Amino acid sequence: MLNSKFKTKNTKLSLISTTILVFAISAIWLNSNNAGHFRTNLKQFILDELIDINPPPSGEKIDAIYVLGGSPRSLAFKYKTAAELFHRGISKRIWILSRPGKTEFSRSLGRNLTNDEWSLQKLHEFGVPEENIEAIKIEDGFFGTFTEAEGISSLLKSRGYNNIVLISSDDHTKRIKISFDNFLKDPEIKIYTQGSGEKLLLRHAIVEFIKLKVYQYFLI
Repeated sequence: MLNSKFKTKNTKLSLISTTILVFAISAIWLNSNNAGHFRTNLKQFILDELIDINPPPSGEKIDAIYVLGGSPRSLAFKYKTAAELFHRGISKRIWILSRPGKTEFSRSLGRNLTNDEWSLQKLHEFGVPEENIEAIKIEDGFFGTFTEAEGISSLLKSRGYNNIVLISSDDHTKRIKISFDNFLKDPEIKIYTQGSGEKLLLRHAIVEFIKLKVYQYFLI
């Protein structure tokens, strides 16, 4: 039994090592002068692996829209997408990740906004009233997406919700889907995923691909 587990672990390590090696070689090739065609094909291959967009059917009412965390630039795309779903009547409840710390300076307040204040302000700019937004606190974890999936899945179950739309960058949708599936394990709770449409650089796609494989081989 122990020998079987050891072999499984070694297989996973071998797979992830091979993946990293392949993309390290790819990165070197990408810097060459003749890499244009290769770059295009590589990016499409990676995106096919990373993207798993599954929006809710027309007319279906969703219990909550959850916007996964990210950088301010990335969050702006996600909040815009969440607001569009809100205004279409998909759901009147938007959850955001409560984040400690401060961000840009507010002249009207004479101080720096907290991250949560910035998020509320950004969603308000997109026409979402504050009473329809809830900032969800989740304990920090080494694997951010995995930790968010665990916390939000637990919240869904505790509130008796039947469905949710998860919003993130397009290339992140496969990783959030497998993470939430791992914790929910409930066919009665429907998970929908919606990409934010944020443009993606190839180097970022490569990093996301490696993260996805780490999740698949070691966490899920």
